[in-house]
Amino acid sequence: MTFSITQNLQTFLEDLKSADLVGISLLPQNLGLRLDFTFGPEFNDVSIAFSHIIHLVLSQPINTSTEEFCFWVGEVELRELESDGKQILSALSYPFRNQNGTIDANSSLIYFRLVGDLCLEIVCNNYQIISEVNN
Repeated sequence: MTFSITQNLQTFLEDLKSADLVGISLLPQNLGLRLDFTFGPEFNDVSIAFSHIIHLVLSQPINTSTEEFCFWVGEVELRELESDGKQILSALSYPFRNQNGTIDANSSLIYFRLVGDLCLEIVCNNYQIISEVNN
């Protein structure tokens, strides 16, 4: 995990509530996803890149305008799955069970959820927060 914007992840996640999601890019080389956020012209843009994704859900309301190119961010959660990892994985749509029927969550996984104009849910191995300087 890397973050180069702020030492306080909770503050950063709270700040994202005043941003718009303006880009979603698939990163095929490491089965990743990059989310680009803007705070407006007076502030630097930021991105979060997720790599080695094992679960991804992207949803939007049925009656969404096709003219919109940015999405309002309402709620954001980003955390390491620890003791509750097996519980969260068992609730997801993909069967994360090994041949014995138990959930294999030995490695530390990252859980990300964004709810707003669209909903994103990601479980992955790594993430990186990237600050981009506006000119």
